[in-house]
Amino acid sequence: MNGTPIMAARSGLRAPRFARALAALCLACLPAAAQNESPLTPPPPREVRRITSENRVEPAPMPPEQIVQAFLVREAECLRAHERYGFKRSMRLQELLPGGDAGGEIIQESVVYLADNGRRYEKTGETSRKSFVAAHVAAEDLKTATQIPLFPLLPDQAQYYTFTYKGSQPLDELHTYIFEVKPKRLLASYRLFQGLVYVDDHDLAIVQMYGRWVALPADEDAGPDARRTPFTMYEIYFENVEGNLWFPTYIRSDAWLQTKSGEDQLRLIVKMTDFKVGPPAASPPSGSAPPDHDGPAAPGNQPAAPPKPGSGQPQKPPAR
Repeated sequence: MNGTPIMAARSGLRAPRFARALAALCLACLPAAAQNESPLTPPPPREVRRITSENRVEPAPMPPEQIVQAFLVREAECLRAHERYGFKRSMRLQELLPGGDAGGEIIQESVVYLADNGRRYEKTGETSRKSFVAAHVAAEDLKTATQIPLFPLLPDQAQYYTFTYKGSQPLDELHTYIFEVKPKRLLASYRLFQGLVYVDDHDLAIVQMYGRWVALPADEDAGPDARRTPFTMYEIYFENVEGNLWFPTYIRSDAWLQTKSGEDQLRLIVKMTDFKVGPPAASPPSGSAPPDHDGPAAPGNQPAAPPKPGSGQPQKPPAR
């Protein structure tokens, strides 16, 4: 168009001086590419990235079956070592009210140690309690909720599970392999783990677990003293105690209950600290009793079959 304003070309009149100046100014403000490209110039091609329904899993540096076998053996080593250690345990059950206000709370401290007969005993200190506002919770609920196996995946348990490699992921300062663990089938009177495990790529030990324990519906009320617990999903974190030994030291679970005032949140936290290979005590002091679990549950005493309710394990699998 040679820079001639459109209105002047259509009218056949000479454009006023200010109109020519305005047109030149507008043309100068356009990007160089816009001045040189024809209106019919096709746009540059765009990169199209397709989103697939499933994420690709990068292959493991070794066959996943070898990793599974290695961490199962490591779990057995950690379990045997764990039975030689004493430690302190703190169990806390909190009520979290809407708006972030603190509600009721139960805190129980205890010490687990070895006696001269080779058995571990637990001495429980005083239990502090703050009344719950909406939920009805007793100290027995705290004990039931914390009775979960700490080492549920051992070599003689592998036959009951399917392990699926899901990739690798950094975890704090570690690099881990992730496996999805599912029971092949549910067994009468037994409960099995279902969830994710994170395996350290150096020690090939489980360093984190997230999941639940599942059982047949008929076993939900197994045991004469069975109590229902609202906690279903558990996070278990492990720490490197010595060498390549990794012990569970932190457990957390959240639950939500329907109450008259609405939805009430409960939070369970269990901490295990001060692990020591204890010299055996001369004799169990009064007020001590053999712990019916090695963790907040019996991590050991695992038979060739999965843990059975009523035999050193919680009397009832976690509610779904």
